[in-house]
Amino acid sequence: MRYWLNSLLCVVVVQFSSFAIADSSKPLLRIGVPEDFPPFYFHDENGELRGASYEVVVSILHSLGYQTQATQYPNMRQLLANIAAGKEDIVVNLTGTESRRKVAYFTDTPHIYESQDVIVRADSAIRFEGKLPQLSPYKIGTIFGWTYGPEFDSANYLHKEYVNDSEEQLKGLLSGNFDMLINNKNFVQSVTQTLGVSKAFEALDHAIFILPVTIAVSKAHPNATSLVATLENEVVRYRKTEEYQSILTRYGFDPNILNEGGSL
Repeated sequence: MRYWLNSLLCVVVVQFSSFAIADSSKPLLRIGVPEDFPPFYFHDENGELRGASYEVVVSILHSLGYQTQATQYPNMRQLLANIAAGKEDIVVNLTGTESRRKVAYFTDTPHIYESQDVIVRADSAIRFEGKLPQLSPYKIGTIFGWTYGPEFDSANYLHKEYVNDSEEQLKGLLSGNFDMLINNKNFVQSVTQTLGVSKAFEALDHAIFILPVTIAVSKAHPNATSLVATLENEVVRYRKTEEYQSILTRYGFDPNILNEGGSL
């Protein structure tokens, strides 16, 4: 998407617009987001941050009386480094892992679920029946700082080729640097349709993992433990509201499936 080519401008625009509407009477929470990842978080045609995860979490924070300032980073590695350094307070769409829990606290209740799927070139003969050892003959494009579930993350027998972001993943798959990539199929479909190359890729059946997506709070925040506890209570409450159901429906999620632990 065009924001990959202009990430610095995105940071400036988002920060400027946030400060322009700042209310000094309300406490500020700094939100960090990595590269656009529709339908979870992305910039619309007007340069505004949108998406199911982003809007749910911002609505929750505003209901708690916070003002928010969002900054976009070109990849997850840089975002996690700034969470660790205390330069950002919140990540709206993150799953807790052993390494991430060293720098952040996480809410327990997911506010959304995200599938991680096997994506191949449309001319590929590769098929996947849901068993990870089937992928051992292939080079797999993965992203630094992402998790693909504990089984995949610890599968040292797989040939994983790490890149910085989804753009590098897609380019690497098209150029033959690897045989497949792991990413969310809805995201890949959205991006490739925008670029006019959707017919070049295919999402295989059977997700690698269904990620329970939660809110991360930097451990460097002075009230981190109380803040994450407050957010957990608010997520539980907010999931019962019509506003929550409306956001999910608008972005193609089935709220009933999500309540049962499913995905898109």
